[in-house]
Amino acid sequence: MSKGKELLKKHEDDMWRCSRCSLCKFPPLAQIKSAKFYSSCCSIDYGNFHPWSGGGKLVMGFSLLLDRVKDISENMRDAILQCTMCGACDVSCKYSTNIELEEAIFDLRQYMVETIGPHPVHKKYADAAEEFHNPYGEPHEKRQEWINNTSAKSNPEAKTMFFTGCTAAYRQQDMVKASVEILNILGFKFQLSKDEHCCGSPIYRTGQVETAKKYFNHAIELFNDAGIEEVITACPGCYAMFVAEYPKYLDEEHLKMWESITFVHMTKVIEQGIRQKKIQFKKLEKNPIVTYHDPCHLGRGAEPWVPEWKGTKKKVYNQITIFDPPKEYRRGGKGVYDLPRFILDKMKTALDFVEMFRIKEYAYCCGSGGGVKAAYPEMALQTVDNRLEEADHVLEEALEGKNLEKILVSACPFCKTNFENGLEASGRNIKYKDINQLVLEMMEK
Repeated sequence: MSKGKELLKKHEDDMWRCSRCSLCKFPPLAQIKSAKFYSSCCSIDYGNFHPWSGGGKLVMGFSLLLDRVKDISENMRDAILQCTMCGACDVSCKYSTNIELEEAIFDLRQYMVETIGPHPVHKKYADAAEEFHNPYGEPHEKRQEWINNTSAKSNPEAKTMFFTGCTAAYRQQDMVKASVEILNILGFKFQLSKDEHCCGSPIYRTGQVETAKKYFNHAIELFNDAGIEEVITACPGCYAMFVAEYPKYLDEEHLKMWESITFVHMTKVIEQGIRQKKIQFKKLEKNPIVTYHDPCHLGRGAEPWVPEWKGTKKKVYNQITIFDPPKEYRRGGKGVYDLPRFILDKMKTALDFVEMFRIKEYAYCCGSGGGVKAAYPEMALQTVDNRLEEADHVLEEALEGKNLEKILVSACPFCKTNFENGLEASGRNIKYKDINQLVLEMMEK
């Protein structure tokens, strides 16, 4: 059996067990709070045909496994790749079953890469990362130049490293500038590394796993060689890779290195600063109305790694499959949800916070991840407009006719790019701010 078929074979039981209930398309009924904003899968919302859903991808995978379909056509490739890998389908599916839907979809994506190769656009980004250590093809020597426009300084003796990430370093520098300004105010000593490379996320999530693995080892060796005990990042894509994806692929030596490092997202640093009363916020006469978007990588994707289950599968009455010992599942609820909300709640003297309908593990994707923004920009814009419409709806309701500023906040450079593109395209009267920028702006200096 080929390596690609082995990837699909792992999920044969789950492919059989899928009952076509469509929970992969919608949140569980108890979680639906709006008759208008109710879907959970931006892929089916775009493709509007069953193969674009999680269950539809299981059908495709099963057909390929059984050789009912011999070749992956361009249409099938698009149905597989027009998916942000946001994980919303997996969370909803596990509400009533324990099908590993996200893993199956990801392995189908890997199978496609093994069989017909990556999408040409995705390969282009992988090739750029090979040459320049970032998928944008920007000069590597300019990766850390952004810090020159801040008051913070890199300390080569520090045991903490700030990991910039490619998108923040080259495309969304404002959010990391704000991050290190906050670290500076809090008295953090940290170092940047001129040898930082891509974390591997944009390559990995497009199914190019074998290509991405070397970035995993490089990052862990970089931290280990520099004597790093703590890594701070403002990028959820990097953070999710560190805490949830890296350990799946590291050998024993690198896994030991990984276990000696604490990985921290900037929202945790800010929360600690607030609790220690090192961060206090202004009092404004006219508070803007703010809503928050949960980034997929910071939420569902940042649920900590669960080691691969090893045990025995048994059938009860030849029907129900049980696992001995019991299998532990990632269900999306243990991501970083409370920290951003704690921060926004503590800013109540400076803003009024209102939630959207689809939040936390049931949040709707911005449309930027999984290689969609690069290869299918029209889908990215359709998806982000769906989310912006929801944000605008709750912000307008909260305004109650008052003339106040409307702000959408999130905590991800990919979300930032797509929301800014979506706002420009739609002309909606909403401002977007990264949570680090908002905190720095609203702090009492």
